[in-house]
Amino acid sequence: MTVSNQAERVIGVDVSMSRLDIADSQGKIHKTISNTATAIKKAIVQKLEDGDSVFVVCEATGGYEKDLVKTLQEAGIPVAIANPRQVRQFASAMGRLEKSDPIDAEVICQFGQTAELPAAPVKTAEQEARDAVVRRREQVLEMIGQENNRLQQESDPKMKKTIEQVLKTLKSLQNKLDAEISRFLAEEAKTNASVEVLMSVPGVGAVTTATLLSELPELGQLNRSEVAKLAGVAPIVHESGQSRGRRSVSGGRRSVRRVLYMASLVGIRRNPVLMEFHRRLVSRGKPQKVAIVACMRKLLTILNSMVRTKTTWRTKGEEKVVADQGPATTRAHGD
Repeated sequence: MTVSNQAERVIGVDVSMSRLDIADSQGKIHKTISNTATAIKKAIVQKLEDGDSVFVVCEATGGYEKDLVKTLQEAGIPVAIANPRQVRQFASAMGRLEKSDPIDAEVICQFGQTAELPAAPVKTAEQEARDAVVRRREQVLEMIGQENNRLQQESDPKMKKTIEQVLKTLKSLQNKLDAEISRFLAEEAKTNASVEVLMSVPGVGAVTTATLLSELPELGQLNRSEVAKLAGVAPIVHESGQSRGRRSVSGGRRSVRRVLYMASLVGIRRNPVLMEFHRRLVSRGKPQKVAIVACMRKLLTILNSMVRTKTTWRTKGEEKVVADQGPATTRAHGD
């Protein structure tokens, strides 16, 4: 896998809606340009020489980085999309307390030279369309949650009715998006073996599969600890001296955690591995929330191993779960 800190030259780009600020580890490109494909080609792509070991790093900005990433990938230039929170923490650790777009570009460049950032995967037009549907579904779910909260707080009957009308519309839209996701997956399954692998697991349906493919493209490429941290389901140690704080989960990718939570709730009832794992945790006195989060991590670990080995839940008609199909997968199922 191509990573940023192995490149001879790292270019950091601070992205905003209308412009890009560029910082170059070799000092050859330091400028501000408009956030358009034409400007990106002229300022970055055409300035590079054949054989240059170059890696570009930008931050996730909610979509403003799309033209940059697509243009660079079409030119064969690896680009990573960094977590803005991690970049800000890096800047504080380096004593870079000032903040401006050019300074941010320099910090992103330094971060790319220091951190091991994997290149963003190149996606087809069909995969990008699938990702758009997944993102829209996540937005609709957030709006449904907001309207449900308003419904509980509202006392006026007429206003309640308007909220219920909005909820009905949103839930209808959610159903349409779910159907669209299923259609995309049916088509993608013809060329992407991961679709069949993921959907073979009891408790994992079309929405969970599409969300993992869209929001966690690293699935199957990382070890169990790394992928758990990315998803935000890894227990983080809080210890210092004699203090022994409780481990907790935090951060990660919210949309991934959401589908893992729902899939785990179903899996606790239908998936033999999760059923037994959950039963053991509860019998040892673990609180329900702790047990469910542990099941989320267990499920993610299983899926990560299955995608890596391209192993479906059942093979050759045998009623055996993945845990029985080899040493690498068995290790992934450990507590």
